[in-house]
Amino acid sequence: MQNLRTLIVAVVGVAIAALTVVVLATVGLAIVGFAVVAGSIGLLVAKFGRTSKVRKNPDSRVWNDGHGTIIDL
Repeated sequence: MQNLRTLIVAVVGVAIAALTVVVLATVGLAIVGFAVVAGSIGLLVAKFGRTSKVRKNPDSRVWNDGHGTIIDL
């Protein structure tokens, strides 16, 4: 009877450990999938998002006098 009880406890313990591994693997894959989707969306927004167009004026000058940057348009 003791051997049967030990066998049942061992089988239940292995089943709980296997279930824990499956749940953790599923959660890990969900986190990785979310990170991939978020990264892909970030790359698409960076590529196709609105960018400000800066006109280059050949007469403008930019210099730093030590107290701040001066832009002479």
